[in-house]
Amino acid sequence: MPHVFLSDLTCQERRERYARVRYVFTDLDGTMMGPGSCVLKNAAGELSLDFVSVLVELARAGVEVIPCSGRNRSMLHEDTRVLGLNSYIGEMGGLIMLDREHNEWEYFTADMPYDPADSRTPHEVIEAAGVCEEFVGRWPGMLEFHNDMSVGYKYREVTVGLRGEVDDAVAQAILDESGLPLDWVSNGYLAYISAPTTLALPEGVRGRAFNIQPRGLGKGRAISRFCERRGIDPAETLSIGDASSDFLMADATAQFILVENGLKDPGAEAFLAGHDNACIAHGRTIDAWSGALRLVLEAVRGA
Repeated sequence: MPHVFLSDLTCQERRERYARVRYVFTDLDGTMMGPGSCVLKNAAGELSLDFVSVLVELARAGVEVIPCSGRNRSMLHEDTRVLGLNSYIGEMGGLIMLDREHNEWEYFTADMPYDPADSRTPHEVIEAAGVCEEFVGRWPGMLEFHNDMSVGYKYREVTVGLRGEVDDAVAQAILDESGLPLDWVSNGYLAYISAPTTLALPEGVRGRAFNIQPRGLGKGRAISRFCERRGIDPAETLSIGDASSDFLMADATAQFILVENGLKDPGAEAFLAGHDNACIAHGRTIDAWSGALRLVLEAVRGA
């Protein structure tokens, strides 16, 4: 089945797909942000205001942008504050910020039982099961806790973030013996490895970002929960991403856009074959995001 590129659709086809879009759920790293998580440079690292221009035009058109990321609360709070956004979904769906201005939020743990009255965070519940110690010592040089911009993994509240490269099946088997319903999830390849780090990956091994998280947790289920709480019609939603963890968003939104660098994901071909609501945006990361949302804007304005 041939790939469907957004730019190859006719104006009428784009209007039919995107005219109703009022909410855009977007991945950040590898999708919305450029090299070094910068929004003032294009994918080639050149200074550019293209992204900022599109973001402003989306706001003027009444289209809300909601980051949906593996990042933690402190990171997303600053991301959304600087970008002028008011809601986000963090920690792969585990933290749902409905209204940042009024601090209205909730934990979402999917199939893992969690009592909101518990004095511990869901992360601390997972840590108490002993899986963190198991992962720390098993793969020296190949796996480490993600330092979240050097502030430490314990700043996460729902998931456990790691990075490196290990066998996914072995990692999941460890979690299956933990006594808690937990999933091992890849969040895509690392664009770079920030310091400090203990990783000593072999030459040619890029490494990936991983999460230990409550079973069934994912961006798709979190988006459904977000829409339920906010009273959003799913027909008015679009999601955009680059990795397998983002593919889950396609089942919760009316439309999905894959930035072209996402075709490198091992599951991309099967995902595209099974989702007729998915299109591909030409270009890499921030360039693809800006170009795609500009075409969506044209459809919204033409409705």
